[in-house]
Parts: sequence; C-alpha cells; structure tokens
Amino acid sequence: MGKIHGEWEISVIRQVIIRSSAGVFNAEGTLAAFKEYRDKAPISAPWAGLTNAVNWEMSNATSLQRIAKMREWAFSNNCKALAIVMPSKLKKQIYRTQTDDFDDERIAYFSDLEQACAWLTAQGFEISPEEYPHHDFIARTQLI
Repeated sequence: MGKIHGEWEISVIRQVIIRSSAGVFNAEGTLAAFKEYRDKAPISAPWAGLTNAVNWEMSNATSLQRIAKMREWAFSNNCKALAIVMPSKLKKQIYRTQTDDFDDERIAYFSDLEQACAWLTAQGFEISPEEYPHHDFIARTQLI
C-alpha cells in the first residue's frame, strides 16, 4: 500500500457522523477514511452523514469512484441522509459527475455549514453548527 494522501477527522454526535476532509486524496487515503467512517458509523439505528469538504482540494478518478461505493454502503446500512458542504461549484460538478451522484433526494449540497445543519435537522437528525466538532481541523487545513 502506498502513502496516504488527504487529511480527515471523523466524529459522531447522536445519530450524525461528521467527516471533515482536506487536501488532495489518493486511493489509499480514500480507503483509510472509508474504513474509519465504516467503523464509527452508528448503523444500529437510522443515521445521517455530514461531510465538510470546504478544504478538500480534489481526488483522483479512482478515489472519486470509491466514494460512490462508500455512499452505497452507507445507504444499505441505515443511512437516511447525506449533507455535503462544498462551496466550490467546479469541485461540486466534478465530484457529482465522477461519483454518479444524480437525482437522489437523500443527498444535498450546501455552500455553508449552517445550511447543511438546518437541512439535516429538518430530516430528523438534529445537529447545530455550534456542535460541529472540527473547527480546529478546518482552521488548521485552510488554504492561505
């Protein structure tokens, strides 16, 4: 296995798994993040995912295709909603195209954390921006 590229933090608050990503991911980084996500996901009851990709720079095509498999795993293991914070329209377009993410009402994209938290709360998975546990990670990985 090669060197892992990409950084992430994963936490669970109630029935919401929160993943924050930063940098450029390769296949090894994507697989390692997926393993931690699977290990922490609260699959014994309905749950939701909140991904903050504001500092995500990009992934190679292989990594992006693995994200589709990660999403399939989530939905087949009691996940009911995925909120993704991805302000860049270009990154969102590439991400959606490469992960075959079209016309699924369980997935929503947002330009900021507040909108994502409000949507998840409306879906029945209460979470507030104040509870978001990765503020230090986002500040540390922010591009200057």
